[in-house]
Amino acid sequence: MIARGDSTMLILSQRDLRAALDASEVIEAVEQGFRLFARGEARVPERLHLEIPEAAGVMLEMPAFARSTEGEGETFSALGTKVASVFMNNTARGLDIVQAIYLLLDGETGAPLALMEGRFLTGIRTAAVSAVATKRMAGPGPKRLAVLGAGVQAEFHIEAMVRVADVRQIMISSRTEARARAMAERAQSLYSVECLVVSPQEAASKADLICCCTNATEPLIKGALLRPGAHINAVGSFKPDMRELDSEAVRRSRVIIDDWSAAGREAGEIRIPLSEGVIAEDHIKGTLADLVTEKVAGRTSPDEITLFKSCGLALEDLVTARLAYDRAKAMGLGISVEIR
Repeated sequence: MIARGDSTMLILSQRDLRAALDASEVIEAVEQGFRLFARGEARVPERLHLEIPEAAGVMLEMPAFARSTEGEGETFSALGTKVASVFMNNTARGLDIVQAIYLLLDGETGAPLALMEGRFLTGIRTAAVSAVATKRMAGPGPKRLAVLGAGVQAEFHIEAMVRVADVRQIMISSRTEARARAMAERAQSLYSVECLVVSPQEAASKADLICCCTNATEPLIKGALLRPGAHINAVGSFKPDMRELDSEAVRRSRVIIDDWSAAGREAGEIRIPLSEGVIAEDHIKGTLADLVTEKVAGRTSPDEITLFKSCGLALEDLVTARLAYDRAKAMGLGISVEIR
């Protein structure tokens, strides 16, 4: 919380965010955020889409507010919005497909607190959400982890899965083999775990923990290949005509989504099987808020295949940005600028 009358705003770069944010703390913050959401102490409108078809792009705006007086100490109050763009032709330009910025405001006054780089924020919070789901949906015991994709999201998911699961082997699958091999080398060095480069088919048939982190429009994971007891986090696709898993994979799985206003409305993994009649709406067993408050179970048997589908919810960005701001202030990170 800023002092009333303060006219400065903190600018946080990706380097600042890397120094301020620890994956385990972000996982905890996201989990608490969904508890607030379940109690009705967070307001998250549907994100605004601005389609830009002539540039193969879309701009998204994702505002959220949360306030809680439960517990000891200072009241938690946060307000903010993320502006993100997804331009599919950026790869050919040598740019990341996703670009983003986050504006954090004082929840009591609306005054600007911080402007921060949004790609790192998005990456770490998305993986943290998958980690929250994995803790409650994956079965016990050592895991053979498969990660589809070799970009930023894949890198964050490897770190998050290592934090919450007993990962004994990592398999990486990417349409660009060189990127997959480079990521496998980095992961093996960081986590001292055997890392292999595999095909999507091998990933689906051998892994018991799968993270799908691609921009695929056609399914990469075939449900017929999935092992009994496998858990899947699918985070890459975010439009009704995109999907990383086929309808059979969804049909075979116990499905939890981030929220009805997010994956429930936007995810091709959900919308396409519904339109085909392969599943009905009651095939979706609940949301992440239901899961963290134990309103629904993440898994009902050892052999059950489980699926967490996420399209991203603005609340996740908000609690992560608030954590980043608090940590950065305490550590003296960032650049303060006069804005009045």
